[in-house]
Amino acid sequence: MNIRANILLRVYLAFGLIVLLAVAVLIRLCDVQFVEGHKWRAMADSLSTKYVNVDAARGNIYSNDGSLLATSVPEYELRMDMFAGGIEDNDVFFGKVDSLALKLSQFFADKTPKEYARYLRSARQDSVRYLLIKRKVNYQELKTIRTFPLYNIGKYTGGLIAVQQNKRILPFKFLAARTIGYKNENVANGVGLEGAYGNYINGESGKRLVQRIAGGVWMPVNDEAEIAPKEGADIISTIDINMQDLVQSALEKQLIASEAHHGTAILMEVATGEVRAIANATQVAPGEYKETFNYAIAGNQDPGSTFKVASYMALL
Repeated sequence: MNIRANILLRVYLAFGLIVLLAVAVLIRLCDVQFVEGHKWRAMADSLSTKYVNVDAARGNIYSNDGSLLATSVPEYELRMDMFAGGIEDNDVFFGKVDSLALKLSQFFADKTPKEYARYLRSARQDSVRYLLIKRKVNYQELKTIRTFPLYNIGKYTGGLIAVQQNKRILPFKFLAARTIGYKNENVANGVGLEGAYGNYINGESGKRLVQRIAGGVWMPVNDEAEIAPKEGADIISTIDINMQDLVQSALEKQLIASEAHHGTAILMEVATGEVRAIANATQVAPGEYKETFNYAIAGNQDPGSTFKVASYMALL
């Protein structure tokens, strides 16, 4: 073999080895990307954690006689981790999934047992870790649901995830609703008593550790907050709910009779200066009024000469 042939042989061997190496790398790349991709993506997601705020339960607002004007009640969004620690084994999951589907169907009455079973099995096949089961579930309903098959294995180990959200309710509905006010998440200051005394009512947010799962969804790591939220303080207003009902009804009746666009009425206890009722009403349709604006507070103007009569009466 001459020198030229020897050199060519070495070049061909080196080239062949490079091609084989490239093919091996390409095969392994395809294997990681398409065959093992789900496993590695799930592992990468499991390493991503962060803390999120947990809203505190806001304090109650009471009338002067102790009647509840505004309160917070827990409401839950139910999710399910289809591969939680206690149901990873297929025998455990598939052995009880039909029983769970039957219970969910009987309890919520929104799907048939077969539809629930198909929904759960499909989510299991797709390795869903944060499956939506139901929104707006109250605490008593949650207690019952935790006794269902699979879910009764234990918190999180059975797959059930209950995400708490605090819902603000007004027991007397529209009575003094504008005076009580509300908290607007999009602005710094709320409306009414909710806004004016927000520093007392809002409480302090807690912290919860969440983990990113497939699909970019953030799932709570456990059922409890790492830093517990501090509930807000209660406040007692000077509002008399019975007087409020009378004033509100009288104002609306008079506005309808006079076909006025809007009106307001304030009832104050002269001996103490405490406001017992504030009513506002704006015409939204012929003969129909709603409390959309607090004219008593935001619509204040200099009374001018109209207040002279009241001044003279006070002097006398």
